[in-house]
Amino acid sequence: MLDERLRTAVRLYDRCALAADIGTDHAFLPSALLREGICDRMILTDLSESALANARKEIQRRGLTDRVELRCGDGLAPLREKCDMISILGMGGRTVADILLEGRDRLRGASLLLSSHTDLDRVRRAVMEIGYRLTAETPCLDAGRYYLLMKAVPGAETLSALQLRTGARLESSDSPVLLPWMAHRLEVLEAKRRGLERAETPDEAELARVREDAAYYTDFLKNAALRAPGTADPLKER
Repeated sequence: MLDERLRTAVRLYDRCALAADIGTDHAFLPSALLREGICDRMILTDLSESALANARKEIQRRGLTDRVELRCGDGLAPLREKCDMISILGMGGRTVADILLEGRDRLRGASLLLSSHTDLDRVRRAVMEIGYRLTAETPCLDAGRYYLLMKAVPGAETLSALQLRTGARLESSDSPVLLPWMAHRLEVLEAKRRGLERAETPDEAELARVREDAAYYTDFLKNAALRAPGTADPLKER
């Protein structure tokens, strides 16, 4: 059974003839995409043959061998043909950003589905630097932990420093956990602000950024409460 993060990824995936899953691990996502007919064929990659062992077992167990090609390699290097969609999930933000920047020539116009545990601003910046634009940012809650999935397509876009840090498409998300996600991000920022303010020599530039980001989330949550007065105010629940 897929966890909520991977179920969200399945919902966001485009119907396509050929897709690639980078760093596929146990291949649970590709297996679901193939079984549900979202993807006709898929290329699954990981760093080594031993890393691909779990993926191979899952694909064989599901009877999907004839629709999958397993390839060893770093990042996007194993991709030799044009894919309709490429997913890179479950890594740190720096790793995802490096994969995009170093392998940009192998994207060949594919749509992207991305998710990282950290450094979301680095992922957004990398998307912008490779000439892509974000079309969706969708938060989800899985086993008590928040995750953010991003979709991107070719097309130049310039994001402000604030958008790189806080999100470029979150405001249009229809995720049921959007407001709790925003409240969680605000809570993290306020804890960071308090720590910076207590420092013997505060980093004023970082403190200004944290305050700006916190103000963005605060305004978003207040405006959301005004738009839907019958709903609970996440700021009051904290």
